[in-house]
Amino acid sequence: MYHFLTFVVAFSIFSSQVFGAATSRAADAGKADTVLIDGKIVTLDPGERIVEALAIRGGRVLQVGTNAEIERLVGPRTEVVRLAGQMVLPGFIESHVHAIGVAQDAIHNTYAELTSIEEIQAWIRQRAKEVPAGQWIEVPRNEITRLRERRHPTPAELDAACPTHPVLYTSALKHALNSVGFRAVGVVDEKSTIPGGEIVRDAAGWPVLVRGGAAHIRRFLPPGPRLSRDDTLAALAKLLRRYNEVGITGIFERATDRAAYELYRTLRDRGQLTTRVTTTFRFSARTAEEVEAYVKSLGLKPREGDEWVRAGPLKITLDGGIHWGTTRLSEAYGERRIQFYRLTDPHYRGEQYYSVDAMRTVFEAGNRLGWQLGCHVTGDDGTERVLDAIAAVAAQDPSIRERRFSIIHCYFPSSTILRRARALGACADTQAYLYYKDADAMAEIYGPAWADRFIGLGDWVRAGVPVAVNSDHMIGLDPDHAMNSFNPLLMLGIAVSRKTLSGRVYGPHQRLSRLDALRTVTTWAAYLGFDEGDRGSLEPGKLADLVVIDRDYLECPEEQIREIKVRRTIVGGKTVYQRETRP
Repeated sequence: MYHFLTFVVAFSIFSSQVFGAATSRAADAGKADTVLIDGKIVTLDPGERIVEALAIRGGRVLQVGTNAEIERLVGPRTEVVRLAGQMVLPGFIESHVHAIGVAQDAIHNTYAELTSIEEIQAWIRQRAKEVPAGQWIEVPRNEITRLRERRHPTPAELDAACPTHPVLYTSALKHALNSVGFRAVGVVDEKSTIPGGEIVRDAAGWPVLVRGGAAHIRRFLPPGPRLSRDDTLAALAKLLRRYNEVGITGIFERATDRAAYELYRTLRDRGQLTTRVTTTFRFSARTAEEVEAYVKSLGLKPREGDEWVRAGPLKITLDGGIHWGTTRLSEAYGERRIQFYRLTDPHYRGEQYYSVDAMRTVFEAGNRLGWQLGCHVTGDDGTERVLDAIAAVAAQDPSIRERRFSIIHCYFPSSTILRRARALGACADTQAYLYYKDADAMAEIYGPAWADRFIGLGDWVRAGVPVAVNSDHMIGLDPDHAMNSFNPLLMLGIAVSRKTLSGRVYGPHQRLSRLDALRTVTTWAAYLGFDEGDRGSLEPGKLADLVVIDRDYLECPEEQIREIKVRRTIVGGKTVYQRETRP
């Protein structure tokens, strides 16, 4: 009798668990995993709807609508996020970063944003207290366009900061050293030379700068620490979480290789990847055979991957940049630019590393193999030459127009560039933060007309060319004070206001509406990667990547846009960042 009663009790418990679970599953059928209720949700759908609530299931948007409509999707296991009027935006897509390099550098270095020679001196003095005498002190990368003095520090100024250590400051492809530094690299008198470099001297013959010669100088600096693969993975995961803190839900790694692609896949497999990643493979092929060999070495198909890690375009580099004085322009640099960059040839127009014929060959081969293509090109003449090469391929194979060629940077768009880019199906990848920090220097060194065109967002939008705004993040972990800020909300404030750091406005016609500015970091950025069907807006069926912010982006005063803070970041329906709130 005892055993029979035990069986009855056990069966009763088992039945209750089974039927209870079945009842729970039935109650959950068709319900949401997560709902966001009572907010102001900017969908960026074709109707530009703003709704109260949103439901998520299986990592994707299930439905958007009114509170009443979405509350019907709440089941016993649904997470309910009550927004209390807070605004929700589609997740930000950061379309140009160098995240792996940033992560590796941050393991052993702390970046400092320096805005004057006085700040450089103060940084050197502090660093001299931390390292033994005789050890090199290398100033963090800060461009002379961003220094108040708009020039390199002199040896005397570096000596005043530190006479006991060799000091190196590099900008515009030139190296400023203190007296100890010059002696350390072998510059000891007026006849000294440097392999691969040129000594720039003052009127009395004293060395003031080294033009080139980086390989020789770096021989004297201590080698960087060796990093294990696990070191890099841990640092990269930390950086991606930092991106999440400012609402970034996806990135384009803009100069990488197969090994880096595998790093991201490893993070994905470990469950540590908190942003989606599109990789860009930078290479230097010049013949069809070299393109084919490179693609074979990658061992990847175009767009291979999944919704977390995907192979993106192939990329070459045509010219340099405004910080270095190597951007390829449509006119000679002239006296002001030659003097600023400490160049010598008044007829210099910048670098051009590929001929049009060589680019045509590379683009034709990449297109034939099915790859999207991109090119680093900063100057207006350089961009025209890239478009010449694309047009030459399109004349024989119109399919290149469907590849969404990425014009990467294009600092000075012209009416001709805009018209041709639209006709060739090209897209623009450009940097609002450069306008913010460098437009004042462009006005001084290049002239006001060039500053008006600089990072011409309004021109791109009016021309109908999809444009993604991004950071080109290179160094540092502070969203607002890295070497190129990676805070998308700062970028939105710049795009809307067209104000520089000093508050000046060049080319007011380049201002964007708030919705168009938002599209540059969401909808159009997704389009660059062929992901508009999955990302960039909050519509049913799309990936549930979204950001909750602390004020109304569409209605707050313009000057507050850059001050907006992210309260929550959701990627694939899961919260990857939530800001702590104080009671």
